[in-house]
Amino acid sequence: MEAASPTEADAEPSARPSLSLAQRSWAVFARPTAAWDGLETRVQWWFPLLVVTLVSAAVAAILHDRAVIPMLTQAWQEQVANGQMPADQAAQMEQFFRSPQGLLIGIAQQCVVLPVIQFATALIVWFGVGFILGRPFGYRLALEVTTWAGLVTIPAQLLTAVLAWSRETLRGIHVGFGILLPDTETPSRLAVWLGAVLDALGPLAVWYVVVMILGAAALSGAPRKGVAWVLGSLYLVLVVFVAALGAMFSRS
Repeated sequence: MEAASPTEADAEPSARPSLSLAQRSWAVFARPTAAWDGLETRVQWWFPLLVVTLVSAAVAAILHDRAVIPMLTQAWQEQVANGQMPADQAAQMEQFFRSPQGLLIGIAQQCVVLPVIQFATALIVWFGVGFILGRPFGYRLALEVTTWAGLVTIPAQLLTAVLAWSRETLRGIHVGFGILLPDTETPSRLAVWLGAVLDALGPLAVWYVVVMILGAAALSGAPRKGVAWVLGSLYLVLVVFVAALGAMFSRS
């Protein structure tokens, strides 16, 4: 059998070329298994984080007067009716949030909260792949996975914006299986918890988790099945916990 030439042998283990920002963005949606080439050596997490944050900020700005203010005003009026807030305080709060300063606060919240969530999610992915599976998987790679996978959350943001615009409130908006629950004015804490869990199991949310699993497997070299079990389990635990917190602080 003829031995391979040195040139051919050296070419076999060569690294695949890195994708451009536009190519990777498209691949996350169209070919998520091939969207991770070159991220081992290139730092690009800032780009998808910036895109998703800008989209979230734009949605917050668009919905501020249309959906956010009416929702807040209704909540304040209910507190006034229940004797929990003076009427003049409610009027002052409504006046402030209708001002440009109130709009800026709403936008600033999105610009701060969303990146914090992304960094925290990267910690969970890092823990699952790097510690539970024991793979050589640094936090920077986990951040690449979570931020690039975050691009597929944009359709859910846009769908939420459309529904909130049409209903003129963010209360009771579901983009997952939570839409199957009956729509009540004051849902019980159990209904709030169940709605959050069902939304987290909906197609758009599962799409995000699947892309994260594919990215973590590609960049860590771990089997996809193992990554799916670990990240899927951590996701379910986090969903149940966060839904419980939301139900605890909800109106009932």
